[in-house]
Amino acid sequence: MKKIFFILTLILIPFRVFASDICGDYIPSPEIKFMTSYGRLTYNRSKSKQELTKIGKEYGIVEQGLFASGLALVSVIYRVSANTVRKKNRAGTYCVMPVDVEFFVGYQDPEILLSRELKEGSCEYNVVLRHEQTHQQINTAALRYFLPKLKESIEAIVRNTPPIEIRNKNDSEKATQDLINAYMRQLSPLIEFFKKELLREQKKLDNHKNYQMEGNLCRRYHEEHD
Repeated sequence: MKKIFFILTLILIPFRVFASDICGDYIPSPEIKFMTSYGRLTYNRSKSKQELTKIGKEYGIVEQGLFASGLALVSVIYRVSANTVRKKNRAGTYCVMPVDVEFFVGYQDPEILLSRELKEGSCEYNVVLRHEQTHQQINTAALRYFLPKLKESIEAIVRNTPPIEIRNKNDSEKATQDLINAYMRQLSPLIEFFKKELLREQKKLDNHKNYQMEGNLCRRYHEEHD
C-alpha cells in the first residue's frame, strides 16, 4: 500500500514543473487543514436475511450462493473547501491562489445490520454480531493507517496545483471553484484506491474457510449444551 501511495504522489509533482502560465511564478503556501471522522456506529435489526443478502449483493460484499445474516456498512466521503486571495501579476491580469484549504476524508453512517430472524443472545446472534463488529474494526484500522499517507498526498496536491489566472476580478469566485475542482480530481484516485484496498482487507474475513469456522463454533456449542 505504501508503494502505491508513493507512486501516486510522484505523479502529481510534475504538474507544477510543466506549468507555463503567468501564475506559475507563484508558489502556493496556504494553511492546510485536514479533518476526519470515523462516524457514529449504529445497529439495525429491522431487515430479514433475504433483504440483507440483496443489500450485500448490491454492495458487492456477498457472493453468489451465499446468504447474509449480518452486514457492516459504511460510506467513504471526502470534500474540499478553500479560501483564496487575488493578486495582480506582472502581465496586468490576476492570479487566484489559496490562503487556506480544508480537506475532509472519513466515514459516514457506519452501521451494523443484523437479521431479525436471529434470536438475541443466541450463539448464532453472538457470532454474527462479533463478525460484523470485526468488519467495522477493520474499517477503523484501515482509515487510521491511510490517513498519514493521504495527508502527504494532499499537501503535494496543493503545492503542485498552480494558481489560476483571470482577467476580470468578477471571475474570482469561479477561479476558486476551479481550484477546488482541481484538488478533487487529484484526490479522487487516492480515495478510489483506498476503497479498493478497504474492500480487499474486508474480504480476508469473508471467505468460506472463516464462515465454516464460525459455523462450527455454534455447532459445537449446541452439541455441548443441548
